[in-house]
Amino acid sequence: MCFKKQSFTNICATDAVPKGLSGVVDTVCFHLNWCLPFYTKTIMQHQPDIIHAHFGYDGYRMTKPSQKTNIPLVVSFYGSDVTRLPNEFDWKRRYRNLAEMGNAFIAVSELMKNKLIELGFPEEKITVIRFGIDLNTFHFNSTYSSENRLMMVGRMVEKKGFEYALEAVKILKDQGHSYAIDLYGDGILKPKLQEKAKKWGISHLVHFYGHKSIKTIRNEYQKHSLLLVPSVTASDGDQEGIPNTLLEGMASGIPVIATRHSAIPEVLTHRENGLLVDEKDASQLAEMISCIIENKVDISLMTEKARTHIEKHYTIDRMVTKVENVYQHLIA
Repeated sequence: MCFKKQSFTNICATDAVPKGLSGVVDTVCFHLNWCLPFYTKTIMQHQPDIIHAHFGYDGYRMTKPSQKTNIPLVVSFYGSDVTRLPNEFDWKRRYRNLAEMGNAFIAVSELMKNKLIELGFPEEKITVIRFGIDLNTFHFNSTYSSENRLMMVGRMVEKKGFEYALEAVKILKDQGHSYAIDLYGDGILKPKLQEKAKKWGISHLVHFYGHKSIKTIRNEYQKHSLLLVPSVTASDGDQEGIPNTLLEGMASGIPVIATRHSAIPEVLTHRENGLLVDEKDASQLAEMISCIIENKVDISLMTEKARTHIEKHYTIDRMVTKVENVYQHLIA
């Protein structure tokens, strides 16, 4: 992303990438984690005030164009680029170079900031800017849905923890409670999740809806009794940053149960604006689901506090203002 005269220009890897031999060279450079000649050419053409790379791997690719043009480089980190990528071959060295040559780094949480410092990024270059959502598009529903329907949203990959949500539904079924769960999203684990639902005898309670538009998801937040965000640390070390669905649910008035994973506890405080359970603990998750469904907590007060917390700390306007402050500081 470029910053020029108070306007923004997006430069994407697939945006007008040349064809033919030049395209082949760019593709090879991309897979070797070198800067694409296309990137350098575009930067030279636009002469931006700022280069803003999203995710650490693209930040590393942009170090040479930044040095060559003397244009400040900002890099935003989001999750796997801090928790998983450094464990891959040669990335600790690449990050040391990025830490030296980059001008400013943005972390989405205090936890991520601390991880970046551990990787060698100078603390004085790091700014914590939390995710923001457009509250105008997320209506707060103060009326609790008592239909006993659970929901989950996200890619069906290991770190999202779908397996533990299904296991919790099984535990509740074995206890005599038939709570249906609607799953929105797709991914490589979908067939395995479908197999588990069948094996555990809960196929009639688990509904796979696939990928849906954000507009559809916004509407579903209003119809369900509970949102589950049971994120876990994946076997390869991959972790969440801050799941958007967590922020969206808290803004929408649906009670949320999440795990003590990554920076989630920076957003959600147990029994204050939601409920927290340990990672991979389906029994604990089932217990907290019962607390919500059976009204063992003050749901109205909890969801009101959740909305207030999002309004105070996680709005899109707040996020944009802080990013622009980073830009202006570097330009000055």
